Amino acid sequence: ADALMLINEYYQRGYEFLPVDIHKSHASKYLPENGKIRLPFSSLPGIGANAADSIMNARDRTEIYSIDQLQQEAKMSKSVLEILERNGALKGLSKTNQLSMF
Repeated sequence: ADALMLINEYYQRGYEFLPVDIHKSHASKYLPENGKIRLPFSSLPGIGANAADSIMNARDRTEIYSIDQLQQEAKMSKSVLEILERNGALKGLSKTNQLSMF
């Protein structure tokens, strides 16, 4: 409830929030970005601290090109993956690493 009160306070003061982004969000910190605030992975209902840390660590360890690679690297459950997809956090990632030559 404390986080919700803080977010409401920020809204009332005119702050804008940026959505969770696989390439830019932190596991748990609300980060300033271009005068706005980037939401962390843990701000999404259903993504706990361990899952948020795993996502961030996988992303920081290697360049993530696909949803399949992210799921494997972060050892994330299908439900966490679905939450990220539903919230638009996986924009720019292809489904698989396979590249077509034709």
